[in-house]
Amino acid sequence: MRHIVSGLLLIAIAGSSCQKKVLDIKSQDLILADSAFTTPEKIEAATLAGYDGLQNPEFLAGRALIYVDVMGEDVYDRNQAFGDLPRYGLLSNSSIAQNVWMAGYDAIGRANRAIAGITANSSKLTAAKAKALIGECKFIRAVANFYLVNFFAQPYNFTADASHPGIPLITTSYIVNDPDANKPRSSVDAVYTAIINDFTDALADLPTNYPASSDSTYNKKTRGTRASASAFLSRVYLYKGDYANAKKYAQDVINGMYGTFALNSTVNGAFGPGHYETSEAVWSIPASITDNASTNYSLPQHYSPFGTRADIAVSSTFLNVATNPYFALDDKRRSMIIAGPGTLSALKFTNKYPDVATRADWAPVIRYAEVLLTYAEAQARTATGIDADAIDKLNQVRNRALVSQLPYTIASFTSKDDLIDHILGERRIELAFEGHRFWDLMRIKAAVTNKYDSDGQKKLPVQPFGAPKNVFPIPQLEVDKSKKVLEQNDGY
Repeated sequence: MRHIVSGLLLIAIAGSSCQKKVLDIKSQDLILADSAFTTPEKIEAATLAGYDGLQNPEFLAGRALIYVDVMGEDVYDRNQAFGDLPRYGLLSNSSIAQNVWMAGYDAIGRANRAIAGITANSSKLTAAKAKALIGECKFIRAVANFYLVNFFAQPYNFTADASHPGIPLITTSYIVNDPDANKPRSSVDAVYTAIINDFTDALADLPTNYPASSDSTYNKKTRGTRASASAFLSRVYLYKGDYANAKKYAQDVINGMYGTFALNSTVNGAFGPGHYETSEAVWSIPASITDNASTNYSLPQHYSPFGTRADIAVSSTFLNVATNPYFALDDKRRSMIIAGPGTLSALKFTNKYPDVATRADWAPVIRYAEVLLTYAEAQARTATGIDADAIDKLNQVRNRALVSQLPYTIASFTSKDDLIDHILGERRIELAFEGHRFWDLMRIKAAVTNKYDSDGQKKLPVQPFGAPKNVFPIPQLEVDKSKKVLEQNDGY
């Protein structure tokens, strides 16, 4: 199967220096895999190649976040750049689905190949270094599996025991045309278990920080660390509905167990050039004009009104307090919603990704604000009443955006469920345009309502939880090549 074996005989290295930036690894550096593990520097570079897989423009460099956004109601695809995806109308031969599938399994293949190479050549490394590099590979594999299972399978709570089809779990480095690589889909529960196991192993073996160098802050925000593994675990458990563990792993980050994180003082302090490595960033995918040589893939080219594309406009559903009731009219985050120039002056866009010129805005995969809101939600759901600790974490995020509104107190809420609704509302506002909204709706079994078509005027039908095309098709090419070992999703 191509999704498993592509890139497994060849592996990227970054030359002889282990100080080269994580994602500066380019395809012209590919060499035969047998030569990729001959020195400690090459072994580390082979590990870093997995991040390059995650950075694929069809994956976490931007498109994966965008796909989650355009399936939600807070933006609309004004140029129809993403075909029928915003209308839940993908076909089984969709190039969108095919490209995400290939990118995700390429990253997994790179991670598996590196694990095999490190294991076979562990004598060239200290035991601690070998464990740390394998930890990075497991981190990469877990990230890829998390995004793949959420794109290609219904949410964890779609069935009572999550026994519905997930994705193939690939944990072995295969050679080309190996029949053992033709794996069926594991259950969603099994996939989540594998993701949690990989992140848990990574948490135990990853460093808290990387060795001091000119790139040490860069590495801490772009390579796997104990903080990013714990933050991801909190998200995975939140999606699973295991709120006790979601709280535990978020709390570990908040309590400084793996380093110091804090919100920036301004609402836009984590976005734009010079702001990617602040204390609010937990883990990001970096970018540069070299990474995004084309204008067709970067976050700013799609979201910003000042680029050549300006595909994604902010919906009136997001801006209107009737449909987004927790977004106060004087909320400071409204300053990050801007009008377009010239003929686009009547439309609204986000300014979270302003670097149109070099297309170098980093993808903010996990920010500290998300960790706080995950803790707040998990604490609110597990508490017996209106919980003061959950309110405190909610206020930490919300307060920096307040002008005339007051911080929340226990008296602000009529019930525990009312508090949870406010936390979900804050999550919608704070994490807007970062690839969260649609999956947040799905994990709480909510329908997509007040969603606009590409003209920004005509409303689309309500999209209910559990609808077949809430998930991508398994690429038909992969189904056919597997000789039906891969089961297609319902509705395709």
